[in-house]
Amino acid sequence: MVADKPTTRPPQTISGYVEGKRVLPPSTPFPGLWENSRTPYLVEVMDNMSPYSPVVYTDILKGCQLGVTAAAENVIAYWSDANPAEILYVSGTQMLLLKWATKRLDPLIDSCGYRHKIHAQSAPDAKVRRSGDRMFSKEFVGGALDMGSAQSSSSLRSDSKRILILDEIDSAPRLLTTGEGAWDKVAEGRTNAWGVRKKIMALSTPGKFGESLIYERFLAGDQRYFMVPCPHCGKRQPLELGESGGSHGMRPERVAGRLVNAFYICDFCHDAIFNYHKGEMLRGGIWEPTSTAESANRRSYQLNSIYSPVGMLSWLDFYRAYEEALALPGGMNAFTNLFLGMPYRETGQRPKLESVIELKGIYASGHVPDDVLYLTVGADVQRGSKNNPDNPARIEMEVLGSGMGYRTWSIAYLVFEGAVDDPSAGAWAKFHEFAESGGLSFKKSSGEEMSPSLIFIDSGDGETTDTVYQFCSGWQSTYPVKGFNALRKRKHEKGDEQSSNNFKRFRAQRIGQDVTLYEVSTNYYKNILYKNLKRVRNEQGAQPPGFCDFPLDYPEKYFKGLTAEEKRTDGSFFCAQGVRNEPIDCRVYAMCAADVYLDARIADVRAKMKNNGASSMQIAQVNSMMILQVLKQGNDVVAS
Repeated sequence: MVADKPTTRPPQTISGYVEGKRVLPPSTPFPGLWENSRTPYLVEVMDNMSPYSPVVYTDILKGCQLGVTAAAENVIAYWSDANPAEILYVSGTQMLLLKWATKRLDPLIDSCGYRHKIHAQSAPDAKVRRSGDRMFSKEFVGGALDMGSAQSSSSLRSDSKRILILDEIDSAPRLLTTGEGAWDKVAEGRTNAWGVRKKIMALSTPGKFGESLIYERFLAGDQRYFMVPCPHCGKRQPLELGESGGSHGMRPERVAGRLVNAFYICDFCHDAIFNYHKGEMLRGGIWEPTSTAESANRRSYQLNSIYSPVGMLSWLDFYRAYEEALALPGGMNAFTNLFLGMPYRETGQRPKLESVIELKGIYASGHVPDDVLYLTVGADVQRGSKNNPDNPARIEMEVLGSGMGYRTWSIAYLVFEGAVDDPSAGAWAKFHEFAESGGLSFKKSSGEEMSPSLIFIDSGDGETTDTVYQFCSGWQSTYPVKGFNALRKRKHEKGDEQSSNNFKRFRAQRIGQDVTLYEVSTNYYKNILYKNLKRVRNEQGAQPPGFCDFPLDYPEKYFKGLTAEEKRTDGSFFCAQGVRNEPIDCRVYAMCAADVYLDARIADVRAKMKNNGASSMQIAQVNSMMILQVLKQGNDVVAS
């Protein structure tokens, strides 16, 4: 064991250590000694993980057929053989871990020639035989390599580790089922004792946009792209698919309509570049950052499969995969992830901003048009960011007017800045003072005063839930709400007529003794809203049913928030990270409050009719249209 201890200074770079040392097996595209010149884009990535580099975090957003996993294996070999340390390798799933441990790790150890260094490092018990060479653990002088799965919280609770490799991180659910949070952060916690000397590498082909962990890590870094020189003009550029008919990118070559080759058009000289040029281009390539990282010791890289070295994925095979993806339903999803090395972003639909802005009416905010029959309020609670003055803690709310034919009018959009963790202070106190001073009392041109019939306030993500509950319990007709993409009908519930029997627009839930919480099917109301926002103003006569009207003085910022989310083909809605969508949330809750109010009035009238001896047929004829007509006539039969 003493003879196994290193006696010379370790190589300064991992690329220098592995060059001419690792022997790749016959089953790989390049059997024989490892040569950095084949995949020069991996040199910097590996060397970041050497002890002489100041880089701590290396995140790689990648396509397939690029050799990035082999580079991560070189890092493991270096820290196992040349510079022994404690290493933790985590794969996305147990199946991927088993495949890597049985089919890739042992050939790596043998090809780098350090099998003899792996054995138990503690004194053997006379009664128990220990081996330092187990399937998911390799012990050697100076350290050990432990292996685990992102799906196993116990495998992430190993001892302090200096080196952490996170492989195919988008193949695992982001959160541990044990409630400990994001699994990559739990794994990173094992390296904290090493401070800036720790080394963390994460790599993966990405998953869906908005859900991809490796993409988030890429954005946190300096976002490097491999810039290669054109063999004709020498200008450096990243290799990318490009747009059909664009100035550069991949192009097909066809004979009698059949794809026979693919080439690349330079972004500068527009000359054709062929696959055989790629080796020369890669050797002349350099990584260039395009952003400022969250910290100086963090680098991130994006690499698509167009860079796959000569002898692996050819440009013809790449383009053939692209055309096959275009022909298959959902094919571009997998192609974008696996070949372009980017998270697939479904092209969603939303109302055109310019068209929605044109829906402005001729009334001012705070004024109630004569056709409005009742008011509701939807409010969104935002904790904000302490480090961003443009994102303070606040309460945002919309006062919504409803009328015949489900027409709506935005009456006012209000923002109360201040802390939101105390129901009697901060933004809550400002809202209370505003209401007490008559701020929620609005007038029609006739002089008639109106106040909101119902107020719905988002109960938040858990941090502000109790605060919202406490605030609502002290106000009349004010309720906390919680949004769900869709609500399913429970066993003994009646489904809503607007959809299948399994569907509910909203549901009232009793919370304790004092609070009623309304659960809201947000996708249902967003679908209605987006449909109605496409309605065009009738310049002569009454507006169409469902038409949305807005004050003349509303800013563009409001309309951007109202249309911030994309409607996807599966009916779901997506909001990109960092995009402000409070206006659409407020509108959804105000719309739901309008439905709840109408349903309550229907129930009131039916109950009174039943008490007065009305027949079941007469009672069944009471509906929302009747209630709206009664409200229009000013009849107090529906008064609560």
